[in-house]
Order: sequence, then C-alpha cells, then structure tokens
Amino acid sequence: MKKGGPGVNPDSSSDKGRPAIALIKKLFLSEIKLKSLALALSVMLWVSMTYMGESKMGFLVPLSFEDLSKGMAISQTDTKDVMITVNGPLSMLKNLKADDIKVSVNLARAKEGRQTFTIRKGDVIVPAGLKVENASPDYVVVELDKLVEKRLPVVVKLDKRWANAYEVVSWRPMYVEVEGPRELLEKGTVLETLPVNGNFTRQQEVLDIPLDAKSLEARRVTPGNVTVILRRIDK
Repeated sequence: MKKGGPGVNPDSSSDKGRPAIALIKKLFLSEIKLKSLALALSVMLWVSMTYMGESKMGFLVPLSFEDLSKGMAISQTDTKDVMITVNGPLSMLKNLKADDIKVSVNLARAKEGRQTFTIRKGDVIVPAGLKVENASPDYVVVELDKLVEKRLPVVVKLDKRWANAYEVVSWRPMYVEVEGPRELLEKGTVLETLPVNGNFTRQQEVLDIPLDAKSLEARRVTPGNVTVILRRIDK
C-alpha cells in the first residue's frame, strides 16, 4: 500500500494557493493602473488650469477723452489712470500689457464747468477673448473751459547742470500764440521752454527747444519750438 492513503494527492495544497496569488497580483496591477490614471488626470488638470483655465489680472491704464467740442478744453481731471480688472485665459493674460487696453470717455455732450462722467465696461476696449470685470474708480471728474487764444512771452529754462557753465544769449521767437483753457491762460503770464540740456562742448551752442505746453494744458502753441543760443561763460 502506498503512503498517504487511498485518494490523497500530495500537490493539492499548492494547487489551492495558486488562484489566491493570481488574484493578489491582479489587484496589485489594477491598483498601479488606477494610481497611474489618477496621476495622469492630475497632470492634465494642472495643464488645463494653467494654460486653458481663466483668471483675473489688474492693469493701470491711462484715461483718454474723445469727441470734445472744438471750442472746449480740459482744464483739470481728478484722475489720469484707472485700474482695469480683466478676466480671461491665463495664456492670454500672461502676455497682456496696459498698452493693449484702452479706456476712453466720450465728451461729446460735455458742457463748460465741472462734471462727473461714469466709466462703463463699454468704455474699456480689450483684445478679443478677454472680458472686462470692473474699473476702479468707475467715474472721473472733469473740468471743462472755453478755448481762448493768448499771446505769451517765452522764457528759456536752462538745466541746472549748465547753469554755471553757459548763459542764454538770445532766443527766437520771443512771443508765441497759445490756445488753451480760458482760466489757465488768464492766469498764465509766460510760457517756459523745456529744460535746455545736452552734451555741450563748443563755445556757442544753437538749439531748437520745445515749449512746455503741458504747463498750461495748451491745445495748440504756434510755433511749438524756439531757437536758443547759448554761450560758454568765461572764467
């Protein structure tokens, strides 16, 4: 008689363990696949949020004014720049600059005096694909005055750098015609040049120097430049 008794298979225990091992391997591999899938989805989501998702950014944009009557001029505004918040894809916002945005206020119906104008979303122009969220402040106070003309004497302003080295000998013209807001021109008695500056080396320098029209909010100055002659101071 053989050992082990009739009907006993010595390999039966190992056969029973094989399905369990196979199941464990299957579950392990399945878990790896799930983790890989989850990681891939996370990466795709990050890429989507970074390059395709939307975000908001703020830009400080200078105000511009349009359709002002020919007989009127702006003498004063309470603000020159507006903070514009823009919504859109990050891929577009990354390359967006303040120069790409325009904020204009229509003054076609404006009258003489101090007035408040609302800055609406429609007044803000942004590149296609972006949306304006808001503007801060959402209004601007503008003071308008009638345009007048006045003949003003020119004063040459020499840069401090050259104050002890050169003197102003002469300039032409000595008077200019200025068109601007009545109130400012009535107060103004002279029109200065921009500071005269440069790399001067000669005994005498002849230069064309622009006039400082912004000092009087002038719309027109005729002529816009003056010819200035400088001479070195002998010490």
